[in-house]
Amino acid sequence: MNINLYDVLSVVGKEISVQAQLEELQEDFSGERMVLYSKDPFSVTIKCLEKNVVAIECDVTVVAKRSCSRCLEKVVCMYDLHIRRTVNVEKKEAYVEDASETDEVSYIEDCTLDIDRLVLDELFTVIPMNVLCKEDCKGICKVCGTNLNKSTCNCDQTVPDPRMAVFSDIFNQFKEV
Repeated sequence: MNINLYDVLSVVGKEISVQAQLEELQEDFSGERMVLYSKDPFSVTIKCLEKNVVAIECDVTVVAKRSCSRCLEKVVCMYDLHIRRTVNVEKKEAYVEDASETDEVSYIEDCTLDIDRLVLDELFTVIPMNVLCKEDCKGICKVCGTNLNKSTCNCDQTVPDPRMAVFSDIFNQFKEV
């Protein structure tokens, strides 16, 4: 969803509130394809603080369909985001709290605020790299690919000691003769 900021920037102190909702998005996160959407509509408040500077605030719950890092089953995760940004629209810079630095923003283009991109930028700073379907997930068999949470397999699970690989190679050479 896009919001035109020209109206807000026209008067210092002007504030608007817009109802928004994330439509279903598909995004890549560290090589994983995630499906994202907002659970409920949320309110985005935009206030002009000074010339070309706006404060953006919203609270949103994002639902993400991800894959378990061990067994690859689908997992539904919910993330509560509390977004508070002060942005210079002309320079496309966000002011970082408690610092004299600024960050470049990707969610404002030609005085248009892209709510989806704003939420994604915030989400990618808080989302964990790996997610598990359950704490004691057994994963998948390295040999046949069976989901070990659902069934067992009869594959040889012994892992040879890599330090003994040289001896194993020697024995295999003598077997061929």
